[in-house]
Amino acid sequence: MPESAIAIWADGPTSSPYEPDKAQIRIWGSWVENSINALSSGGTLSYTTLAALNADLAHPAFTLAWVNGDPVANNNGIYRKLGASGTGSWVRFADLPYSFIAATATGAGTPSAIEAVTGIPVSSSAMIVLDLIEENDASPVTVSFNGGDPLTIKSNSGNDIATGGLLAGMRVLGTIIGNTFRLITDQVSSAIVAEAEAAMTAAIAARDGAKEWANNDFGDAVSVPAGGDGSTTFSAKHWAEVALEGGTILRGYLYGCEISNNVTDLTNDLDIAAGVAASDDTSPVLIVCSAVTRQLDVAYGTGNGGRFDSAIADGVWHIFVCTNGTLTAVGMSQSLNPTSAPNYPSGYTKYRRIGSRNRISGAWRRVIQRGDRHMLLDPLPQNSGSPIATTTTAALLALTGIPTGIEVDALFEASFTSATVSNGALLSSPLINDSAVGASNAGTNVGHIQVASQYTAGSVRVRTNTSGQIRHRAAAAGNLYLAVHGWFDDRGAAVFKSASAASSGRGLGSAVLSADYPTLQDAITAAAGKRLIVEAGSYVVTSSLTGVDNIEIESNGPVTISTTADIAILDMTNKTNWMLRGMFRFVGDATPYTGYPGSLADSGQKGIKLSACDRYLIDGMIEFENINGSGLYAELSAGSWQHKGLIRGLRAKSCYHGIRYTNVAEYDHVTDFSIDNCAFAVRVESGNVMFANGKMNFNSVCVSVQAGSNDAHGEFVNCQMNHSEYAVDCLGLTFGEVFTGCIALGNQAGSGHGKIRIDNSVGVQWNGGQIGCDISLLNTSKVAIMNAYMRSGLMSAPSISGASTFTAKNNVVDTGGLWAYNT
Repeated sequence: MPESAIAIWADGPTSSPYEPDKAQIRIWGSWVENSINALSSGGTLSYTTLAALNADLAHPAFTLAWVNGDPVANNNGIYRKLGASGTGSWVRFADLPYSFIAATATGAGTPSAIEAVTGIPVSSSAMIVLDLIEENDASPVTVSFNGGDPLTIKSNSGNDIATGGLLAGMRVLGTIIGNTFRLITDQVSSAIVAEAEAAMTAAIAARDGAKEWANNDFGDAVSVPAGGDGSTTFSAKHWAEVALEGGTILRGYLYGCEISNNVTDLTNDLDIAAGVAASDDTSPVLIVCSAVTRQLDVAYGTGNGGRFDSAIADGVWHIFVCTNGTLTAVGMSQSLNPTSAPNYPSGYTKYRRIGSRNRISGAWRRVIQRGDRHMLLDPLPQNSGSPIATTTTAALLALTGIPTGIEVDALFEASFTSATVSNGALLSSPLINDSAVGASNAGTNVGHIQVASQYTAGSVRVRTNTSGQIRHRAAAAGNLYLAVHGWFDDRGAAVFKSASAASSGRGLGSAVLSADYPTLQDAITAAAGKRLIVEAGSYVVTSSLTGVDNIEIESNGPVTISTTADIAILDMTNKTNWMLRGMFRFVGDATPYTGYPGSLADSGQKGIKLSACDRYLIDGMIEFENINGSGLYAELSAGSWQHKGLIRGLRAKSCYHGIRYTNVAEYDHVTDFSIDNCAFAVRVESGNVMFANGKMNFNSVCVSVQAGSNDAHGEFVNCQMNHSEYAVDCLGLTFGEVFTGCIALGNQAGSGHGKIRIDNSVGVQWNGGQIGCDISLLNTSKVAIMNAYMRSGLMSAPSISGASTFTAKNNVVDTGGLWAYNT
């Protein structure tokens, strides 16, 4: 940049005036001319309509363009190009920077219903100068620009214009705010002048008050005129010093330091990842920890020894990072205060517990940690897998495999059985009051029993006490079966949570923020091996988002990703060890479902595609809507037919398939899903897929089980299949399918007969639950229905044709007694 004009044309001393250098003047003048040319020509594209802009993608990413003549006012604005030249899309990110728009009253309206025209579309981002031709003769007064909706003209103070307040020949200045045209200029009056003077006085007072709130020194209270109380209210500067001196900002901080089982010595060794932790005291310091391995069978101070205690033993061990102010130590103790342990290093007065682990039968229990979540590699059945007697009287149960000495949120799967129909169990924390079980009391989280002596199940999260106990109670006597799957441990971080910056300066820890990248695909690619935070909002894609290995994708609010192309919106083909969790909505361009048989079709569109995937978790509010294909599409299991995927919280609406498993996609566990208004809620053409706790209503077909490359031989547990043309439709099965504790009631209208159709299929079993549908067996089919509750008003006699075999045992009917068609 050249010298400034002030420097070039400086006066100099009076006795010897400064003579400007002509060479510098020429350089400065050229710089001014070039700057004006860059701003006024060629630097920005301009289009008269949004359609014209969208039709021109032949520009590189981040190119700017204006739309300034579209008849739809909201389409006008400044747009930014996303994606490479020839691909991507234009995204509106700012209003047009017009300072003023000239408007003229046409005379087509009335003096109090003004019609005006402008040369360019009006918007709320520009001021409008309106030339008036008549005095208004009524109040309120409206103005319509370019034939648009009338806007009520308001004075500067927000009042309606008085009769005669606008004069012929007057030029007024205003802005559009909602459905009003708010004047910046106003009627000439002494009151307006007084109001301006009062506003100036208030602004000065606000300015002085803001200075006090921001800058008053430590201990100097904010005054009453500034909005304080003069004694106990202090400035931001005061509280910043308090925080720094007292450490309240640091306390609870924890980043990294995750613990994993060492693969070389699973019996004794733990690996601790690098991280930073604040010491757990009222005057905390930050402790920086490098990645280390610690051995329980070796005392601290010898090699990689990590045992602070004198002897190795089974039980709970707490892992600590410690510091003497300069150096860091990492070790383990069975005490929550390790400083008195015999091998604890002298002078290390600051420490922080970063986790806890169980040693059972002489070896570490294997745990997978992701932040505060700890997942047992092998779930641990309680009471050695034997039933736990549960009555109407509350009892405490100490869980094995859960850390004690601290409170954690235990995660476990629970099953409950009872001879009492409608009975259920309640698992609760000992930290809260005991309550009676039942719908009108504290409810249940395992139940209700639909058929006597059958089972109900659920996934439960309950806070333990420091003894690792939970409380159990039932509405009537029964038996519980529990298996611990893991726990949540905040590791002392609940006081305050913070994080260091990502490369953008705005990330959390090592997380990647989607907003720091031009496209979602760029962000996903950059987040390999890390956590990606997708910022809340709406995104449009024209090609698939391709996943990567070892990624955790998370939203920080509702995220909608939509497309009109026949693609997989998120394609995780061949990806392993990944997570998707949060609030994600995947939207296609299908027409809404209108009832059986509907007009939906499969054109290949997919919400999420899983192909040859392994070790993954999908959890949260994951929604699919208007997909011309499958919301969730799974095929080609990796690793000997085992996807090993856990999927929870899917929602689907107006999709051809809500969920589809095909082509040897096996061993996934899909729970807590809800699908309505789809052609097929769930379609299965693969074996060994478990669906649990699902609701499928108002579909053409709730469950379609078809012969495939490995046939279908999985299970549906505790699922509703109501108000649909077909609750279940099986075709060509050779290995069967199992339905346990499921409900199938009514047709789409609700009151008519739905259908369970079994065609040329064998091995289909229905155990427990309720049936209110017509049952038909076609060709050579073999079906067994046992222990179910039959709704006679919603079903006819079973239809058995061909060489089919129908077996029915222990089924009861709603009119009383055993079902007439038991065999």
